[in-house]
Amino acid sequence: MNHFLKERNMHIEFLYFEGCPNHEIALSNLKESLSELDIHTDIKIIKVESPEDALEYRFLGSPSIRINNKDLEIEEDNSTEYSMRCRRYKNGETMVGFPSKELIQLKLLEEQRE
Repeated sequence: MNHFLKERNMHIEFLYFEGCPNHEIALSNLKESLSELDIHTDIKIIKVESPEDALEYRFLGSPSIRINNKDLEIEEDNSTEYSMRCRRYKNGETMVGFPSKELIQLKLLEEQRE
């Protein structure tokens, strides 16, 4: 365990839909990030199967990762749209279809410090 971080139980959700080609690499990046930071917690994997599910789960697109109910990139508000769509993440100057390990690890560390 990183000794400068306090031990904290995290609630992690991984949301996706089957038609998204990037969910497997995103889940792999999440699992590797947890392992590299020596964080031991369960991942709740949620398969979104309909527009109704998208509304129920506040689904921002596939793949999505929430740590302690916070999305990796998007601050939700009343104008947030929930739907069945593939998602894009910032990776330096480009946009890619999955979150990088660096982004995931940054957010994990932020949550551990709070």
